[in-house]
Amino acid sequence: MLIFTILIVIFTLVLETTISLLNYRRRSQPIPENVRDVYDSAQYQRWLDYTMETHRLAMISRVVNTGALVAVLLFKGFPYLAQRADGLTGHEILRVLVFLGLVYLLQYTLNLGFKLYRTFGIESRYGFNATTSRVFVLDQIKSVILGLLLGGGLLYCLLWLYLNLFKASSGPGSGAAWVQVWLIAWLLIVLVTLVVNLLYTKVFIRLFNTLTPLRSGPLYDQIVGLADNTGYAIKEISVMDASKRSTRLNAFFSGFGRFKHIVLYDTLIEKCGLEEVVAVLAHEIGHAKHKDVLKNFLLSVVQIGATLALLLFFLTASGSWASSFGFSNPHLGFALLHFGMLTDPLGFLLGIPLTAISRRAEYAADGFAASTTSGPAMTRALKILARENFSNLTPHPLAVKLTYTHPPISQRIEAIERLGGQ
Repeated sequence: MLIFTILIVIFTLVLETTISLLNYRRRSQPIPENVRDVYDSAQYQRWLDYTMETHRLAMISRVVNTGALVAVLLFKGFPYLAQRADGLTGHEILRVLVFLGLVYLLQYTLNLGFKLYRTFGIESRYGFNATTSRVFVLDQIKSVILGLLLGGGLLYCLLWLYLNLFKASSGPGSGAAWVQVWLIAWLLIVLVTLVVNLLYTKVFIRLFNTLTPLRSGPLYDQIVGLADNTGYAIKEISVMDASKRSTRLNAFFSGFGRFKHIVLYDTLIEKCGLEEVVAVLAHEIGHAKHKDVLKNFLLSVVQIGATLALLLFFLTASGSWASSFGFSNPHLGFALLHFGMLTDPLGFLLGIPLTAISRRAEYAADGFAASTTSGPAMTRALKILARENFSNLTPHPLAVKLTYTHPPISQRIEAIERLGGQ
């Protein structure tokens, strides 16, 4: 099982690297006619340089992470961490949480150097980074604490369910216990996911950014007019101070029902004209009208249920493999990590139809924006977003089908043109 697991880990690396190389090798392909005006010659050369640097860093990061994982597997690093965790507490669940926390912190530390170089090296050289060292450090501290609190709290509940309702049962009632644990765990994770979705802009975003209501003025008036014309009841539109971290442009829609919230980056308002900002907002309203957030949530509910069922089956059989990795007894914490290693390729395959659904939703939102705003505003907005965010104008078609949640800009503009949006 050790060799099989290492082969799966290496296969995942090869798969991710191959997709990345497909895109990288198409970087000098002719730019589609409808987006040739996105970059001038100097900007395009700068994009090529940026692509080369980010690709090289991503490749090194993947190889280092995979190499570290293979080394830890080969040299029995996980049993060593388990012993350290066992020496800190005698509580069965806390031992698992401490073990997973140590693994998480080691992986985080390994990747921190890459994150620093990406932010203060590459992103700074190409004019994207606006993050100060203080903001960066605070972001990391908040992210780690939030991840440990939310993830650790949820995992504690799930481990308690598994140990007290499933693992403790045997005999004729074990099947009922399996169903009971699966159903309660599924509902618990769905509940947490729902709360995070509903409170994303109300609570979680505000831990990192300041959101201010969009002020009265020409943009506000046009947005109100757009909302009236499209029959969209505006709950809340906020401007986020994204410029304190990056110069990139974006907007997003979150929540559903009375928790609907549209957020515009301040960089979007700064670098786009009035009509283009309204078009981007119309795109987000299109997602709301089509109930895309709710659809994505329901898809995640199904995915969570299927993953939990597979995990419970895996945990039942994984105890017999523990000795292959240097454990004298089955270890629940490592079994969870092992499950993630083995199912990485499966997650990739399951992601293909989900990314296709996402791309279709983007086309529909673009069409909604093009039909509810004046002239080619959405087309112009897409070109500004592509230029300011250094978007790839010539991605490989296979990479798009396998991993892209958004269609390439040229295809989005082509679809808008077919609808008469130009």
